[in-house]
Order: sequence, then structure tokens, then C-alpha cells
Amino acid sequence: MVDLGTLSFAVSALTLPAEMFCFFLVVSLTVNLEFGYAGVPNFGKVLFISIGAFVAGSFAYRLMVYLLNLKGDIFGLQNLFITEINSKLAAEPFLAVELFLFMVVVAAALGGFFGFLASYPAIRLREDYLGMLLLAAGEFFLIFSQAYLPFLGGAEGVNAPAPVFYLGTIVGQPDLVVLGVLATAAILIYIYAERVGRSPLGRTLRALRDNEVASEAVGKDVVALRRNVLIVSSAIAGIAGVMWISFQPLMTPGTTPEATFNRLTDTFIPFVIVILGGAANNRGVLLGTFVYLLIYNAFSQGVTAMGPSVQNALSLVGIDNLKLMLIGGLLIVILIRRPQGLIPEKPTLTMSRAKLKEMAGASTAKPQEKEEHQKTPS
Repeated sequence: MVDLGTLSFAVSALTLPAEMFCFFLVVSLTVNLEFGYAGVPNFGKVLFISIGAFVAGSFAYRLMVYLLNLKGDIFGLQNLFITEINSKLAAEPFLAVELFLFMVVVAAALGGFFGFLASYPAIRLREDYLGMLLLAAGEFFLIFSQAYLPFLGGAEGVNAPAPVFYLGTIVGQPDLVVLGVLATAAILIYIYAERVGRSPLGRTLRALRDNEVASEAVGKDVVALRRNVLIVSSAIAGIAGVMWISFQPLMTPGTTPEATFNRLTDTFIPFVIVILGGAANNRGVLLGTFVYLLIYNAFSQGVTAMGPSVQNALSLVGIDNLKLMLIGGLLIVILIRRPQGLIPEKPTLTMSRAKLKEMAGASTAKPQEKEEHQKTPS
């Protein structure tokens, strides 16, 4: 007989890694769409994720303060205010759904808008200069978010409303409801990315990546393609930011590893996942996300199981630094042994396999029939 207490503990222990899997999968899919398919190195991915999360979370928090007519310093009294807001969301499920949809729309719109702004330098700059520019833009926004106190209250940050979590309190399983919403979003975005990759647009993006001059020569609008890819990917990245604050609602700006978003976790790790799984291959991104989180969590659990003495010894070097060294070493091994990734990129079929086999059979049968006809006496 299954122990319900053990089962509940196992579900709780797996919920956070599953939520992180959904988040990293969505972000890595946007990196794959930009870098894997179109060849645009967006090293400022953290910019679009943090814009979506910070602005949508801040707007939602201020909107609820206004609707509930809460008076006082919105940052100094945030613990009191956020308790009142979440209690209201738990009591009114329709309001919670509306607030969550509001956050998603705001995040997608702002992500797409800043992706449109980023498309202008993408048109004029080479890949390496574009990567450096977007990287600097992401750092600038994180520094601005911390320095401009009226935005998020400075380095201490502010709690965003958690409509999905408190919507789940109605059924008594808030963590599972959050995971269900995140998994649904990840599945829908994966299906969209897969359809794009298999469509004529996906083949056009690969042609643009491989030879921009040849793409222009056959009449493709390279400027529009890059612009549209950045807009769509940035809008999805903004939604990913809302996904993150759905289970980690504290929004702390800054550039340190302790901040909610930083260039290491939200820019370079998705690139590692794409390279690990295989660029221009959504199944590879899926596998790369799983392998990365498996190694990361296995290392964390292994260090915890070694006991306090080993942990104290490793803390002199830095456990997080050791994790990054392990992941970096793994990436180097993958690049040496399998530079194409765990699942190599494959050409997209323009027809069904049955149709291709039928055409291949017809092409091989015709010469044989012709030869037999020549041998037949008249």
C-alpha cells in the first residue's frame, strides 16, 4: 500500500525541478529559434525575460493596490499589501485568472516591443557586435532596475502577486496547479516552435543562417525575417519571465547570482542547453534541458549527501562555482566528441515519407520497364 505522506513528499520534491524544466525549456526554445534557426546570437536574453517579469509583476502589484484601495508606501508596507492582495485572489478565482492573463499579455507585449527595438541593430550589425550590444543592454536594464527605486524599490525588490498559486488553493493543491499551468504553456510553445521549424519559414531561416547573400539573391527579405524572429522570440521570453515569478514571486533586481534574473542563468545557460541538445532541433532542446537539470540537481543532491564536512570544504571554493565548472567541462566534452549536439540537426521533409517512397519507387521502376520494353521483340 502506498504511503500518502511519502507520495506527497515526493511530489513536493519534484515540483520545483519540474517548474524549472518548463521555464528553461521555453527560454531555450526562443534561443534555438533565434540562434539555431536564424543565426542571431541574442546574448541579451535576460533583458527580455526580466522586462516581462519585472514590468508585468510591478504593474499587477500596483493595479491590485489601487483596486483594493490600499494606502501607504507600496514598498515599505509590501508585506502587508501582498498578504491582502493574495487573500483577495484566493477568494475570487475569476479575478486571479484575469490578473494572470493581464500579466501574460503585458509581458508578451513588452517583450515583443523591445524585440522590435533590438531588431534595428540586428539589421545593421554583424553577429559578434550584435551579441555584445544585446549583452550590454541586458546588463543596463538590470542595473537600472536596481538603481531606480520607484520601479522595484531597489535591491530589496518587491513581491509580485501570485494569482496562479492562490487560485490553486481553492482545490487544495497550489503547487500542482502552478506546475500544470507552466507545463501547459511549455507544451503549447514547444508545439509552436516545432511547427515553425518544420514550415517553409523554418527552412527559410536556415537558409538565412547558412548563406545570407544567397537568401537575398532569391528574393528573401532578410531584414523582415530577422525582425520577426526577434519580436516573436522576445515576446515568448517575456512570457517565460511571468512563468518564473509564478512560482518564485520575489522580484529582486541586480546583476549578482542572488538576483531573480542574471546573465549567467538566463542567457548563457539556455545557450549551453541548445548547444548540448543540438541547434535547430527542438527535440534536442528538450533533451538538453532535461540533461542539464539532471546533472545540476544530481550534483546538488550529491553534495548534500556527502555531509557537513565535505560541504564546508567545498564552500571554500564555492559550490556554485564547482557546478559551473562541471557544466562547462561537460560542454567542452560535447563540443569535442559531438559538436552537432546530442541530437544532430536533420533536414526537414517537404513531403510525407510515404509520398517520397512512392516517388523513389517510381523513379527506379521506369528505367527497368524501359529496358524490358527494348528487349521485347517487335
